[in-house]
Amino acid sequence: MRVLHVITGLWKNTGGPAEVIPAICTAMVDAGVDVTLATLAGDSAQSVDDAEAHGVCVLKYPPTFRHTIWYSREMHRHIEHLASEHDVVHIHGIWQFPDWVAATAARRAGIPYVISPHGLLQPARLKKSSLKKRVATLFADRAMLNQASCLHATAPDEADAFRLFGYRGPIAMIPNGITPAKRVGPDRAAMLEAAFRRDFPETQGRRLLLFLSRIEPIKGVTTLARAWVECARQYPDWHLVVVGPDERSHLREVVAILRDGGVLDRTTITGPLYAERKTAAYLASELFVLPTISENFGLVIGEALSHGLPVITTTGAPWSGIIDHGCGWWIDPSQKALLDTLRAALPLPRAELVARGERGAAWIDAEYTWEAESRLLMQTYDWLLGRQPRRPDFVAFDNEAPAERSG
Repeated sequence: MRVLHVITGLWKNTGGPAEVIPAICTAMVDAGVDVTLATLAGDSAQSVDDAEAHGVCVLKYPPTFRHTIWYSREMHRHIEHLASEHDVVHIHGIWQFPDWVAATAARRAGIPYVISPHGLLQPARLKKSSLKKRVATLFADRAMLNQASCLHATAPDEADAFRLFGYRGPIAMIPNGITPAKRVGPDRAAMLEAAFRRDFPETQGRRLLLFLSRIEPIKGVTTLARAWVECARQYPDWHLVVVGPDERSHLREVVAILRDGGVLDRTTITGPLYAERKTAAYLASELFVLPTISENFGLVIGEALSHGLPVITTTGAPWSGIIDHGCGWWIDPSQKALLDTLRAALPLPRAELVARGERGAAWIDAEYTWEAESRLLMQTYDWLLGRQPRRPDFVAFDNEAPAERSG
């Protein structure tokens, strides 16, 4: 099978897709699939280079116009021929030129195309740049979605968002995998933690509460900042660490809340961290928090669990299993709920948090693998190509409930 994956960009500041898509491509290569990944050139995440070294054919096209629709003249010229050389086109995202041109190329080549919106159709996401999205929907995206062979959802809430948007075709319900945390020995872990605390000396001797994600309104960072203002003085041994890139200068608002509340000195804001420095942040911390408003999957939640951290997150993320597996707190997306939960979690002894984290790591390692996700996607492709006559049970049409699969 030959599969073409297309996405606008896989840059260091892209977030979850920069980890998810190269990992899916790599797992497909391991399964014997001929995989091409077409994207726009830029400051690519390390995961892209790793996928290429693993056998994924990575094509990077220079963007002609940056931002807004991300047009690439070279991709425009090449994509139709490229699509015709593959059996399936898998598009990751909407609203931008690479998505539109890949769908058009697939239709002209007479081959199926699958779309993974990666949360972009969630109601909270639709409010961001809403005028641009209304125009794009009118002229391109609704037709692109309605003519798709199948849409890929990672959780039931995301599938519901597809239907709310008006899509009536088949939906494959397949959760993302999680890259297992590299298990390092105690000496290496101690060295990485020590390096993190040297880089940020104000964390020395403190128990660390970690937020790691893009700093933007939908991630609930201001909710966290206000809750921290309310409770930080009750727990003088704890220190908040905020890791991630600033989007649309949202960090200014977060810093203002922390400064006005008198807890900026109890907070470290690192900016984005990558590779071992990101691992060190996980290893130095005891508790992870993501008070998100909406997530289609929330890859970073799985990452934190895989690193052995108990997690506080909200019902805006599809992680109810946190309760089932006793590895954290799954709460309403409100400041009161977050404050109450912090007041319950922060007094817990280190051993109790470690035990919760160990349960979370075991759960992730057992159920969330890239091999499982790629296998189910390939079953979907085979069905769309007519190679598998029976529709997979995790694929549903309108008014049906698909069976969510994790392996």
